[in-house]
Amino acid sequence: ILSPRWAPDGSRIAYVSLEQKKPVVYVQSLATGGRQAVANFRGSNSAPAWAPDGKSLAVVLTRDGLSQIYSINADGSNVQRLTRSAGIDTEPAFSADGKFIYFTSDRGGGPQIYRMNTDGSNVARVTFSGDYNVSPKISPDGRLLAYVGRRAGRFQVHVLDLLANQELALTDTVLDESPSFAPNGRMLLYATEAGRRGILASVSVDGRV
Repeated sequence: ILSPRWAPDGSRIAYVSLEQKKPVVYVQSLATGGRQAVANFRGSNSAPAWAPDGKSLAVVLTRDGLSQIYSINADGSNVQRLTRSAGIDTEPAFSADGKFIYFTSDRGGGPQIYRMNTDGSNVARVTFSGDYNVSPKISPDGRLLAYVGRRAGRFQVHVLDLLANQELALTDTVLDESPSFAPNGRMLLYATEAGRRGILASVSVDGRV
């Protein structure tokens, strides 16, 4: 089981299962335990992300070749391709207001973070510092973008102030992964390593705590 994602109302969870010998996206009800395979196409089906209204998800499919981002209703209907690049597009993340999807793409050569409208239009690159930035997460107020950036061989959590266009490294560890914002937008939770052990750690968005 990979990539669990809570629905906005907490009633369902989307996740990826490998039980069919390939990645398939399921949506499961917490109340009934019933579940449905919502993305089970040829190739890989991965990286589910809920739209804020809970009616649809962004998923990453390889059914047409390289990994690209698609929109799909929560019941598996109305599949629409959103990205059409010659690279790999993955890790979609909705803004809290539902207007944008942030995602990782190597269309420019190395993995960087891009933003597009939820219909796939107006794609624009967001990160320009360093040659490797992945795992985007947007703060609840839409002001900060968190991600993992590689600098001097170290993978650390960064935040980018989208209004001021200023980047800040929040951690001093070397192998950080999967940052996520607290609901109040003031803290980030992330996975890292300490003493060869995998741990969870938290840091304030200004890096002070």
